[in-house]
Amino acid sequence: MRQQRIGEQTVTCVGCGDVRLATAAARNVDAREVERAVQAALELGITLIEAADEEAAERLCGDAVRALRLRDRVVVACRVPELAPRPGAPGGPGGPKRDVLPERLPAAYVQQRIEASLRATRLEVLPLAQLPLRAAWRASSAWPELAGACARLVREGKVLAWGALCAGDADDAELAAEPWLAALSIPYSLCERGAEAVLAGAISARAPSPAPVPAGSPDAGAGGKAILARRPLAGGALAGTLGPGARLALHDDRRALDEAALERIAVFAAKLAPLVEREPPAARSCDAARAVLERGRRPPHVEAITAAELALRFVIDRGAVALPRFHRAEHLPEAIAAAAAAPLSPALLSRLAELTA
Repeated sequence: MRQQRIGEQTVTCVGCGDVRLATAAARNVDAREVERAVQAALELGITLIEAADEEAAERLCGDAVRALRLRDRVVVACRVPELAPRPGAPGGPGGPKRDVLPERLPAAYVQQRIEASLRATRLEVLPLAQLPLRAAWRASSAWPELAGACARLVREGKVLAWGALCAGDADDAELAAEPWLAALSIPYSLCERGAEAVLAGAISARAPSPAPVPAGSPDAGAGGKAILARRPLAGGALAGTLGPGARLALHDDRRALDEAALERIAVFAAKLAPLVEREPPAARSCDAARAVLERGRRPPHVEAITAAELALRFVIDRGAVALPRFHRAEHLPEAIAAAAAAPLSPALLSRLAELTA
């Protein structure tokens, strides 16, 4: 599998993203099934696991790494959630618009959360801790204190590297200039590309190499910022199974999608169908998608087996680490295939650019 660097650590270019038991339960996936998926991913060689900001998820990830004796090889990424604004507080409901960093991420609170994650994972050190950050906060009077607290936690051996969880706004590219941040996490996929400026900023911050370094190689990103791509399958839209008539659990968060949104997802699946070996089921889930499918033009050579594999390879080829959510072990083969595959051809990338224009 291709590799990427996060600071001094090397990880596979596909990881287990957002291990979140609450979401799994809402989608009728048992915690034991999530545990099996995480363990299977580790056994297949995936070396990055991102735990959600919930104690049960952190415990599950830590237990899996320790059970397989992979503490020295696997990066467990934990999250520090920002505090909710209080009514009347700066930046809160009814509050004045001014510096909110001391309210949302006070240094003492960050320390407490790191200690809690260490207890939950039962790891000696957190390989990667992620903070929800905004570029505008760099001007805050509390920014030096936050950065100093993070540096101290590294010196104390509690955190190896820090990352920023970004919304993906263009201004977030400025976070690439922060030397204490090793990674920037952004929402990014074939059909969700609003964070291009952040991706470009992180790539430009990478140390120059005397020779060209292929995207996704072990030396890509050395000395610079790794990009972690959240939602590389656009919340399941690029997996090829989501469309009108899809059966979803009663509390599945995707039930909020209306028929128009599901139709748009199905139409995009139909556009991708000629580019993969296995036709996405959603490509025939409605009349609009079937009409697009009938007009599809198949290239002489098909480079991917499934739509999910194609979508993940696109993200990897952009120099990012793709973090799809694995609730079931059956989803792993597509990710492993994407991580091991050669870069997509220029002709296919051009075709994909046409589809997303």
